[in-house]
Amino acid sequence: MANGYCPALLEHINSIANCSSPGRKLTPAGFTKMLLNFQNSLASPVNNGYDSATGHERTLTVWYRKRPLASDVKDEEDCEVDIIPARLEWQLPNLLYREFSFFLNDTEIQKYCSDASNTVSAGRPATPFMQEHFDYFVSAANAILKSINQALLTEMSTKFGDNVTIGGSDGKIININSGGANWTLDDGIISLLSDLRENEICENISIVGGGLYSAFDIAQMAACCNAAGFDASRFGMPKFYFDKDSQPIWGTNAIGVFAQDSAKFLSKLRFVRAFSGQHGGSYFFTMPLPVNEYCCLDDNMSDLIFDIQMRYIDCPSTIDVNGTPTSVGRGWQIIVSKTFGLWVTPTDAYNAGDDLEGTNGTLKYFVTNEATSPGAYPYTY
Repeated sequence: MANGYCPALLEHINSIANCSSPGRKLTPAGFTKMLLNFQNSLASPVNNGYDSATGHERTLTVWYRKRPLASDVKDEEDCEVDIIPARLEWQLPNLLYREFSFFLNDTEIQKYCSDASNTVSAGRPATPFMQEHFDYFVSAANAILKSINQALLTEMSTKFGDNVTIGGSDGKIININSGGANWTLDDGIISLLSDLRENEICENISIVGGGLYSAFDIAQMAACCNAAGFDASRFGMPKFYFDKDSQPIWGTNAIGVFAQDSAKFLSKLRFVRAFSGQHGGSYFFTMPLPVNEYCCLDDNMSDLIFDIQMRYIDCPSTIDVNGTPTSVGRGWQIIVSKTFGLWVTPTDAYNAGDDLEGTNGTLKYFVTNEATSPGAYPYTY
């Protein structure tokens, strides 16, 4: 019988396909994963300042000072004041919002095997779900995560800082073809690592992207000495986060290089404390991304918390389904939403004339693997 109803030998695809089941695949969201790792670092008060987990709205202002210049230093005594330090402020921008809603009809679930209506508790506070509801949330979570990740990548595309070696933020080309018998010291991975020094970016560096750099990252698993005597595996490369969606948004073979805590994931939870629990015919609660339901576990992706509303439609009704009026019976509408944003170190954090003017700890690169760079991007080095 079709539609997953309950003949004797009907099996859920998850019990047969296991990790090949489409409902158990989670698209790698490398940029979001990196941001959540930064969010969990010790120097991470950005979220706490305005989201106190009470559901109430608060504003967020981040203040900072520009460092003095070497030219401000005098070479003789005059007892005059050289500068009065002033605070600059950065205001929380308008947050982004993503929502996904689905409806499951009680009449349909009654046709399924009894395990579909088994109750599981999930969320904060713990809320009873039918197993069928939870299973569909798991399968839909990838779409929500992917949309959030794409939005964050798009926000970041206009927030990269300057690279002092090119004097701009459009992206620097590096050619990772080292020639085998020699090692080019002003290009490729050597150039990227050297740029970190020039931009005064220290330890705990992260790289996000795909394309050729992803292939390079794979190749490092078997890297050793080339004919010039260099062992690339000893470079101690920054941690790499693979992200498929970075390529159509940042550009083909683009990568982003990030200093520790140079970017943060902003999150606003709505259905907490007094705004959680049962209100009218709906339950309101929060729920982490159920990474334990997927085959490819991401260690920190459970830190992505969603707001969830479960709304019971207690009479046969006509509701809009993707803009189309549709007749439905009694059942549950489940609305999964996320209010979020991206914080990046301001690009005006340094004075005019400072070596780091225009930088913010984030750099963009385009990776090639040719004998010579094709010159398709603004800068070729």
